[in-house]
This record gives sequence, structure tokens and C-alpha cells, in this order.
Amino acid sequence: MGQHAKKSQGTGQDEMGEAGEKALNDSSSKPLGTRLKAAILAMPRGTHLLLFVICLILGIALVTQVRAQRTDPLTSLSQEELVELLDNLSVQEQNLRVERGKLESQVSQLEDESQKEEAAANAAKKAEEQAKINSGQVAVHGPGIEMVISDPTHSLSATHFVMALGELRNAGSEASEINGHRVTVSSSFTSDGGVISVDGQALSSPYVWKVIGDSQTISTALEIQAGSAAQMRAKGASVTITQMKDLTITSISTPKSPEFAKQIG
Repeated sequence: MGQHAKKSQGTGQDEMGEAGEKALNDSSSKPLGTRLKAAILAMPRGTHLLLFVICLILGIALVTQVRAQRTDPLTSLSQEELVELLDNLSVQEQNLRVERGKLESQVSQLEDESQKEEAAANAAKKAEEQAKINSGQVAVHGPGIEMVISDPTHSLSATHFVMALGELRNAGSEASEINGHRVTVSSSFTSDGGVISVDGQALSSPYVWKVIGDSQTISTALEIQAGSAAQMRAKGASVTITQMKDLTITSISTPKSPEFAKQIG
């Protein structure tokens, strides 16, 4: 029996060795996760508890560290450091206020310059428009008078028309034309053999003179005692002056280039 028992024991050990080797060979062929799980399950229960406690401690430490990183960084500063930080912020704020003041001053200056430039541009544009009107380069309309002079006997001379032109200018006329010819500041009247001409162009009776300006002032200026209208009538011509709320002057004069005058600068 002793021999049989020893033989049986030896046989059992051989079988366990073969089973363990087979299990090891089988486990080596499985994935790492599966083998790790199997290894953990094979551990005693006390080891399981120890691993659980270690994982719990690591988890608590990790959560504590994350919360610490999320807290306000100012809480870690000392009172002296906080005072210094506040002083630095105050200095920066003051510097920003000064810089803002400079920028606002620059903006205000640019706006003033822009307004001055705009005003100068408007004044230049208005002066140019006025110059074109005075020189007869553009068509115009507005209130004024229409004076019709009829001289069938050709008794009038250029002197009568020059006198009327002076009265119109003194009364503030802004634009005028006679028989479709624009009369400007440089216009001149001449007469030859009873024929009246303006700027070299012959006119014929009746003479229709359109004038833009204050109609009442112009009418009064032409009708003064011993004025141009009275002297024309004394020569046998008929003169009719009609005030107009709006009349149009379409004739245009081409200004002559100055022969002697030169611009300074």
C-alpha cells in the first residue's frame, strides 16, 4: 500500500503540473486585459480589499488636487502681495485714463479740422458758383423784373442802356439778359446809326431786358425821377416794367481770358 500510495501521490503531482502548465499555456494565448482580470480574481480576498483602499486613496487625492487648481489664485497670495498687486492695477488704470484722454483730444482735434475743411470747401464751392453766375457761365432763375423797351423811331442811344445797366447793378441785380444776350460785369453797349449793340452783337426793338434780383428794389431804381426809364420815355420810347415771381435766364456768356492780369502765387 505504501508503494501504491507513493505512486499515486507522484501521479497526482504529475497531473497537477501538467494542468498548471496547460492553464499557463492557455492564459498566455488570451488578451492582456483578460489575463489581468483573471490574475486579480485569483488573488486572495485580502489583497482585493487592499487594492480597493489604494484606489480610493488615489481617487481622493486626485479630486483634491483638481479642486485646488480650480480655486482663485488670489487666495494663495499674502497681504503684502495683494497690496502690491492693487497698487500695480491702480497705476495701470491711471495710465489708461491718461491714454484715453490723449486719444479723445486727438479725435476732437481731427473733428475740428474736418469741420474747418468742410466749411472751407463749402465756401469755395459757393464762391465758385457765384463767380459763374456773375460771369454768365450758367443758366439761372429766380424773382426779378422784365423791362420791355420799344423804340420804333431809333431815338435811343447806347447812353440810355448804359445808364439803365448802372441802375440795375446799384439795385443789386444778380443776373440779366437783353434780347437773349447775357449781360455780365464786363458787358458794354455801343450805338451806331441808331443801332444798339451789346458786346458787339446788334439788337433790335423791342428790347426785352430780363433781370433777376429783388423785384421791388429794381423797379424802384429804374423808375426814379430823371432815371433811365424816364429819359427813354422822354425820347419817345415806351418802357414797361413788370415784376416777376420767377423768371429764367438761359443765355450763357463765354468769359474772355485776361490779357494783362496775372494771378499772384
